[in-house]
Parts: sequence; C-alpha cells; structure tokens
Amino acid sequence: MSHVSTIEIEITDLHCLKQACLRLGLEFRENQRSYVWYGRLVQPDRYPLPDGITEKDLGKCHHAIHIPNASYEIGIVQQGHKFLLLADFWDTRLKNAIGDGGGKLKQAYGAERTIQEARRRNYRVVEQKTATGIRLILSS
Repeated sequence: MSHVSTIEIEITDLHCLKQACLRLGLEFRENQRSYVWYGRLVQPDRYPLPDGITEKDLGKCHHAIHIPNASYEIGIVQQGHKFLLLADFWDTRLKNAIGDGGGKLKQAYGAERTIQEARRRNYRVVEQKTATGIRLILSS
C-alpha cells in the first residue's frame, strides 16, 4: 500500500544531509521542486499525512534525494529552520537504500553532524567500519 511518510529525524543542516547522501551513494538534487512518489493518496485514514503537510503539498519540495535504481524519490520540505523528509516507502528499492524508516539515512546524517561538530571543536575524527555500521573515534 502506497503512502507518504515522514522520516523521523530533525534535519537542520543541508550540508550534512548532502554528505550523508554521498556516504550512501544517493544523489542530493538541490532546488528540485518536485519528487517522484505514487502520485495519489491511498487510505489517508490509515496512513495520516505528516503534521503541516496537506494532500496538495504531496510531490512538492524544496530539494530532493534521488535513489539510483529506485522509482520514487525523497522530498525535502523546508519548515522554518528545519527540513522535513517525505518518502513513499512502497518503493522497496528506496526502502532498501535508506533502511526501514530511513534508518541508514538517519545514521549517515548523525555521523556527518558529529564529524562536523567535532572538527569545529578541533577534534580529530577517525571513522571505523563495523559489522553493524560505523564507529567514530574522537581525539584532541
């Protein structure tokens, strides 16, 4: 069943989101004003729209994330100083690329924010790949 969901993460830094996309092999499309999704709302009573989003808003965005080999895209909608990520998880290639509920994208964004902040505070950052993800080691 197709429906648009919010990827539950607070995005405040587009540079880090762009870096997270690079990390995952996704394409950040700056100023793309629409994103590809199913195209019509299905069972809105069962799958309510995210707060602040109406049916006429679906498919519109400020930027987008393109997933290679996927049919659908992620819409990036600015709300004040934050950015909302909208995705139609019916596309299993999109879901596989970013993980359930966007877990892989959330982890990549979190890593990029941590790296940026650590470097801003003059810490050295070493990244190690693990069986379940990555480990960031900070040292002064």
